[in-house]
Amino acid sequence: MAEHSSPILAGKRIVITRPLQLTHPLFEALRARGAQPILLPVVRIEPPLDFHQLDDALGELRQNKFEWIIFGSQNAVHAISERAAQIGLDLRQVMPTLQVAAVGKATSNAAEEAGFRVTRVGKGTGADLIAELAPGMHAKHVLLPRSDRAGAAHFAQLHLAGAHVREVVAYRTVCSETLDARSVAASADADAILFFSPSAVHAFTALVQHGVLAPISDSTGIGAIGPVTKENLLKEAKMRCDFEAEEPSIEQVIVALEAFLEKGRASTAGAPTR
Repeated sequence: MAEHSSPILAGKRIVITRPLQLTHPLFEALRARGAQPILLPVVRIEPPLDFHQLDDALGELRQNKFEWIIFGSQNAVHAISERAAQIGLDLRQVMPTLQVAAVGKATSNAAEEAGFRVTRVGKGTGADLIAELAPGMHAKHVLLPRSDRAGAAHFAQLHLAGAHVREVVAYRTVCSETLDARSVAASADADAILFFSPSAVHAFTALVQHGVLAPISDSTGIGAIGPVTKENLLKEAKMRCDFEAEEPSIEQVIVALEAFLEKGRASTAGAPTR
């Protein structure tokens, strides 16, 4: 077995529904613990159809017109850093005056790797992070890069705190139309499936409706990275949510997954023999 092999995860088939470019760290962490990760990217990340608003916002960033930038996901970080490089914006020019907030350790790490100096890391949801920042947001100019599918709640929350918010679509979240046949087959009787965003939940249900995927088996555990994704599983998709990470990080996803599997193993061990 691998060096960090977990007796709970060993041999377990775990489905990851994230876009492929975000799966590597979790894939490797699961495999190192003896699990069999299955890649099922039900959504993919695409550039905006029109770069005008994003480029305009990056131009304002170049002119140091923003005091804060808030990253709600790794996708937002990648979208900003990649487009900045494409238009010749050296992000190091804006670092001295820009404060950066990120939702979760993974997003913070991505921002640091892109060259940002992260000043605040939220451990909960985006709403939790903005609530923490709200007392100091009055009259601040804030850049909020987001997906085309994101709602207006974060904008409204910042506006209510008195901030001047520039919200811009930095990337699109698109439902995958086709999936690898082997991954689809392997996912049908997996031990657990992990969801990392409401978009992935919506895409999965759409793929089920179109016959691309089968409904999740009763024996497969369903996990969410946080409360927003959990709410979408329960209320929007009318699905189960068997476990939820306490924080949006790989470490906490694995902790919640192991606790769920251990509970199931204990129940099985305690069942009467026939």
